[in-house]
Amino acid sequence: MEPVLVLVAPAGVDLSPLTQRLWAERIAHRVIDQADGQQCLYLADGRHAPQVKQWLEEWQAGQITPLPAEAVEPKLWQGLLQLLATPLSTFILLLLPAVFIWMHFSADWQHWLSAGAEYWPEQRFSLAVYWQLGVWELWRPTLLHFSVLHLLFNSLWWWILARRVEQHEGVMPLLVLLLVCGLIGNMVQWWYAGPAFGGISGVTLGLLGWVGFRQRRRNIDYRIPRMLLPVMVGWLLLTISADTLVPGLSGTAHGAHLGGLISGFILAMLWPVKTVSRDTEFK
Repeated sequence: MEPVLVLVAPAGVDLSPLTQRLWAERIAHRVIDQADGQQCLYLADGRHAPQVKQWLEEWQAGQITPLPAEAVEPKLWQGLLQLLATPLSTFILLLLPAVFIWMHFSADWQHWLSAGAEYWPEQRFSLAVYWQLGVWELWRPTLLHFSVLHLLFNSLWWWILARRVEQHEGVMPLLVLLLVCGLIGNMVQWWYAGPAFGGISGVTLGLLGWVGFRQRRRNIDYRIPRMLLPVMVGWLLLTISADTLVPGLSGTAHGAHLGGLISGFILAMLWPVKTVSRDTEFK
């Protein structure tokens, strides 16, 4: 379910009485500060819009005042509602450590690393080989992480970037990015260096390409520093150069990173900008 915009207000307006009421009623929402100086109030579930619209009228009439501190829902509950407002981001964030734990109690995942080994490198230019391997065989190494540091680093970037995309544009674009960037990135990595790789970093680079392009070209404010994209692209080029001079120096899956990044850019260019219905303008 896509977020619904129910209020646009100037930056100086105090929305705390209204947001406290929403938290007290356990209605997931988010206030986003736009670049033009306005505040936008989004509801995670549009079914609450009629009731919230009534509260908006009461608030604008001065009939809703800030609740006493003890009446406001605990921050733990607020955090839980925010997690539920981005279900796909939260699900993958929980799935990655679950797979990591599973890897330490089972050896069933090890054959994931040898997918297509009999074809590489002799047949890596044959499209039939990729078709024969299939989507799941090529995509599933995305879920594998080989150290706690590897898992924490990728999970952090996933949470920062994926949550922003899901909050602003919904579940479907994020799901497409997850599947396409993971698949294309892994295909490029398999072509480039063969099997035996893993990690969701190709997807996170795709998310970075998506966010960076759409912030600059589509004026969507994900609240991510604009310099992050050029810095990470520069770092990617630096590690590729270093591994070219000293093979294996960084231990980085360059094919997955480059394939994911380019896929994210292309999807960002082709995917239409979501138009959000405005239920209430501030008066």
